[in-house]
Amino acid sequence: MEFDYARDALKYLIKTFEIKEIYIPYYLCGVIRHAVVEMHCKPIFYHIDDSFYPLIKFPQAAFILYPNYFGVCDKNVDKLVLNYPNMIIDNAHAFYAPPKGFASFNSARKFLPVKKGSHLWIGGGERFIPPDYKRRESFLKYSELLDNNMLKFDIDKDCIPFCYPYLAHSVKEADELVKQLTKEGKTIYRYWNNLPKTYNEYKFYERLVPVPLI
Repeated sequence: MEFDYARDALKYLIKTFEIKEIYIPYYLCGVIRHAVVEMHCKPIFYHIDDSFYPLIKFPQAAFILYPNYFGVCDKNVDKLVLNYPNMIIDNAHAFYAPPKGFASFNSARKFLPVKKGSHLWIGGGERFIPPDYKRRESFLKYSELLDNNMLKFDIDKDCIPFCYPYLAHSVKEADELVKQLTKEGKTIYRYWNNLPKTYNEYKFYERLVPVPLI
């Protein structure tokens, strides 16, 4: 099935399967959170660790939304779908990832020169488009150039990341890297809305620089 935006795919799932409550991470795009509330579905928030993995055990039958953060969390996805039958995978940052879990959706406009386009799968399936391995090569290049990254990645050979997420050791280091990349003509976004400083995820908002791969 095809929708205009990823949030529309999620709203379809909530309506079709009459989902009354869903676990979603604190570290999440605001439009997805708003889509849940718009559908009169109760959001139950959870924290993630420094490998972007949930810090809680979910009820077995719960509906859970898990984002494939920056397209580097395929192994997290594999673990989660084995343990929880109602796992919904947000592949907005993982356009080339094969569908897994109860349902999954992606976002074409983050990878292709289009303004709209989100694909939804109910259940698993095959990778729907040949992977762009140039993005992977660019990711590996930045892994060598920015080897002081506080995050460590163990990605599969077929993983095609959205960006290279560099977690700086300080705000100053992050800001300097953003300035350098901007001078090189790259547009840098910071993800996502600010969170309380007591949250583990605060460091991602404050010091994570998502380096574009194209």
